[in-house]
Amino acid sequence: MKKRTILFVMFCILLCLSGCASSKKEEEPAGPAYDLGGKTYYNTVDNYGHDNHSKVWFGKDGSFVLSDSYTGGYYDIDGSWTLNENVVTLNVDKSGQGSYSKIIFEVEDNDTLKLKTTLEGSKSDDTFSINEIKGSSVKPADSGSSGSSDSSGSGSGGSSSSSGSDTSSSETKPDTSSEKIPCTGLTSLYKNYWAYEGVKSYDLEVKAEPSNTTDKITYKVDDENVVKVNENGIATAVNEGKTQIHIKCGDIERTVNFETRKKGATEGARTFKANVKDVDDKFQPTIYFDGAGNFDFTENTYVGMGHFKGTYKKNEEENRYYLTVTDASTMQGFAGADVKEIVFKIVDDKTLKLKTDLCMSYNSLYFYLQ
Repeated sequence: MKKRTILFVMFCILLCLSGCASSKKEEEPAGPAYDLGGKTYYNTVDNYGHDNHSKVWFGKDGSFVLSDSYTGGYYDIDGSWTLNENVVTLNVDKSGQGSYSKIIFEVEDNDTLKLKTTLEGSKSDDTFSINEIKGSSVKPADSGSSGSSDSSGSGSGGSSSSSGSDTSSSETKPDTSSEKIPCTGLTSLYKNYWAYEGVKSYDLEVKAEPSNTTDKITYKVDDENVVKVNENGIATAVNEGKTQIHIKCGDIERTVNFETRKKGATEGARTFKANVKDVDDKFQPTIYFDGAGNFDFTENTYVGMGHFKGTYKKNEEENRYYLTVTDASTMQGFAGADVKEIVFKIVDDKTLKLKTDLCMSYNSLYFYLQ
């Protein structure tokens, strides 16, 4: 009987200890939860003097689009993203420049990311913020100041001792965190948009002025059987048809047209020409599509220096032309002579954007329907 009592007491002690351990485990604080989906982050520095800084958009469906600002303009990288603790991994599907397979960001907080991969324009350790910055080539000043006199909010740079007391600082420096900044302008990249059925992540590229307005941009589609637009202005072409998208920011409104075209729609022969600055029209890079799958691309801006020939296919899912080069004999000795594939992004039915670096035609050069 005494042996049974001892065994029972030992069992109770073990049960109590395991219960205490499990309760302590449950009390351990959880790590921070980051919410990146549906947000756009902008590089706080741009060394190239462009109108807009590099930016990365994270889709709630796990997709991403990174637009990098570099010496030649801009190029896009897209694919899928994953988040593990505070590390964001971008798995690259397509890149308009460079050969990246993965791009890494570290999350500092929900509003700030730190790039850990060096790109063509953006560098490792560049800071990306949800606050858009335009037209600046200088990193923002550190928010911490070595001078304590600014805390008085006097704006004159005078010493804090002139006030005789620092207890009034909260009164002399008003809280502007809730200040309303109304929207004064609203622009869209185009008046008329189009895409093929099934195309996703089509950015309407709508901009509000000023960039720091507190008013939100909203989108309303007349017929969502034709196209759907999310809160970030990303469109998904659904079914063949035409509709209108009503965009609003504060008291400012704008309406654009959107057409979804059926996959496999045929196109006739068409010619697109670039508009390189300070180059005579007859020397502009020109590409001819014969409508039967063949192309002739006079790539260089000087007579007799060469062109490409070959076949092309349109990828309707990606909204791109893929050109397979079969003849580049006249390009020997020039950059681009060994190129086997040339890619154009279809901006709209009258505009193409080159996504391959060649000899005189550079990545991100626009070509216009003639």
